[in-house]
Amino acid sequence: MSELTLNYYLSKEYVSASGEGQMLYTLIELGTGHAGVSKGMPFNLCLLLDRSGSMDGKKIENLKEAVKRVVDSLGEKDRISVVIFDDEVEVLLTNQIPSNKAEIKSKIDSIMPRGGTQISDAMKKAIEEIKKGASANMVSRMLLLTDGQTWDDEPKCEELSIEAKKAGISISAVGLGDEWNENLLISIGEKSGGDSYWIENPEDIMERFTSEVSGLRGIVATNLNIIYKLSKDVEPLKTYRVKPMISDLGRSVAGNGNISVSLGEVDGAVGQSLLIETMLPVKEAGRFRLGQIEAVYDVPSKGLKQERIKADVVVNFSADAALTAKVNAKVMNVVERVNAFKLQTRALTEARLGNTLSATKKLQAAATRLLELGETELAKTAKMEAENLAKGGSLTSAGTKKLQYETRRLTRKLLDEIEAGK
Repeated sequence: MSELTLNYYLSKEYVSASGEGQMLYTLIELGTGHAGVSKGMPFNLCLLLDRSGSMDGKKIENLKEAVKRVVDSLGEKDRISVVIFDDEVEVLLTNQIPSNKAEIKSKIDSIMPRGGTQISDAMKKAIEEIKKGASANMVSRMLLLTDGQTWDDEPKCEELSIEAKKAGISISAVGLGDEWNENLLISIGEKSGGDSYWIENPEDIMERFTSEVSGLRGIVATNLNIIYKLSKDVEPLKTYRVKPMISDLGRSVAGNGNISVSLGEVDGAVGQSLLIETMLPVKEAGRFRLGQIEAVYDVPSKGLKQERIKADVVVNFSADAALTAKVNAKVMNVVERVNAFKLQTRALTEARLGNTLSATKKLQAAATRLLELGETELAKTAKMEAENLAKGGSLTSAGTKKLQYETRRLTRKLLDEIEAGK
């Protein structure tokens, strides 16, 4: 039996046999198989830690304790390195197995805050350290934590994120407090095939780092690629990753109009999900093969390469209005949350461009949409930011980060709740 399972759901099983093209959504879910699921794959982790002057006090003390907890959790097959940075870079711990944890923790205790913040040189050094210990049967990850803005090197950071992905290294980018560049950290996470997180309080660093290690322990597959081979005249529109978080993947078209996306690692406890928008051709009543979904992935713990699972996607064209009126509630709930994410994204973009009136209207619309979805606190944040703009003010840093990060996770919460209710 396959290590992973592949399931899909259409927004409609029956679509209208009419003289017009129509949009159809496909929700693709990748999860764990039922037989022999591999867990406990060793990992090669580099902690890339901001030690700039703004990290003084509770931030640096909580960070040290969180890192020491990570060290305590390491197994004999794991590897770890630690790179610290301000406006200079220092390799505090070169890539190694954790044979002397007391010595490692002593080095962690020696970290002292100083200087400014420059991330790109530190990322480059972290990638070098990870490569020293990389192997085919390990998961490689960089965990970056910063509380500040980097100095004029954002493009270089994004280039290094792409380089990391090509080397099989995903990056979890964590921002602490309100004074860092959320757009950059989101980009670093997405371009590397990883993720990004916002921590409001230093006391939450421990939980984030513990969660990160737990996720690494749960990796069951790597190098996941999804290919959706569409039938003739089916037009690909947009592709979104919707689990573990929402990410706009654009059209993601490879050759011959097929959709192809690289999703990296699969955490067995979380899985991966995609939402794909397509435009259907005009068809007479009858069954229609929309295309074929193929998932390709590796299972390093079992020495498996290029494992494949496939599923044919079929939709029915019908003249029966009662049938074509029915929608899949699960898929449409995901669509609604993706639309809320898109709305706030456009609003924040308009605000950055100085289009205050447009941004205000979109934030007001986002607040209404979020309230309808039962996201009361997020709706309140969107409303408050809209009011700030309407009064001639500007968006708050905390409000912007809350909207960007929490709307990205709207679909995961929904899909987890659906899964738990089965």
